[in-house]
Amino acid sequence: MNKKWETLFQEATNKRAEEMFDEFSFNEKPEAVITEVNGMRLPEDYLAFMLKHNGGEGPLGEYNYGSFFRMEELEQINKEYDVENSWPGFVVLGSDMADQLWAYNPERKVYCQIDSCNIGEDTYQTVSGSLFEFLIKMDEELA
Repeated sequence: MNKKWETLFQEATNKRAEEMFDEFSFNEKPEAVITEVNGMRLPEDYLAFMLKHNGGEGPLGEYNYGSFFRMEELEQINKEYDVENSWPGFVVLGSDMADQLWAYNPERKVYCQIDSCNIGEDTYQTVSGSLFEFLIKMDEELA
């Protein structure tokens, strides 16, 4: 991709991201920065988002609503959901505040939604390779 198209793509992406988080309530910056949960490395795009906003809650796009957990709470939340045993290889990062958890698998390098009421590979939905793509896909699936 040439520089001109890269610049236009980046500007469009930034505009879409701004619109997606237009009514989202961000938290204050994290008190502590963590890069791993349960020995698994958190993705760079997620860390960049969290270092700036530390999660939050609210509308994400036109149809989606949810919450990204604070960095300080990630270890405890993953223990409470028993993620290591229920969904091995995943780290839970947020939720739709109903029955869908938002997770990341460092080995596969994918974000996905997990049905918190079920255990197993067939409970994964909205699989994406980047945080922003994941949020867009979730919003589009709810349209």
